[in-house]
Amino acid sequence: MRSARLLLAAACLVAASAAWAQTARLPADAVDGFRAALRRKDTGGALSYLDRSLVVFEFGVTDPTVEAYALSHLPGDIDMAAVSDWSLQARRVGGSGNERWVLSTYHVTGKLPDGRKIDQVMQETAIVRRVGESFRIVHLHWSSDKGWAQPSRPAP
Repeated sequence: MRSARLLLAAACLVAASAAWAQTARLPADAVDGFRAALRRKDTGGALSYLDRSLVVFEFGVTDPTVEAYALSHLPGDIDMAAVSDWSLQARRVGGSGNERWVLSTYHVTGKLPDGRKIDQVMQETAIVRRVGESFRIVHLHWSSDKGWAQPSRPAP
């Protein structure tokens, strides 16, 4: 099973490399393009907005590489995007040169497959880097105002 997941992740990364033609001319375009790809359940499209040096902090868990993210949290993020609506409440963009940051707050609503309603505020920090004429996400950090949204981790 693990071998199949690794092959799938490798195939997705190859597909994403071919999709680099997607252009995010502004820092926020990379964030919005990534979110739109998640919503479409477009794994290759989502990965195309991510830099090879990506590091993700998601609710206290770290994915230290784009491959780790593709194998662990990306499928769940796609599932969550499919059952929820993310309404942008506030956004700030800063930085200069090739390194920029995008701070976003979303009101997230929807319904989980088990019937629980989703109604939460999500904060997202994205650091993007200019690669050629486009921006790619090098870091994502998400947090929520709801404890239930945090993934459960096994006891040490």
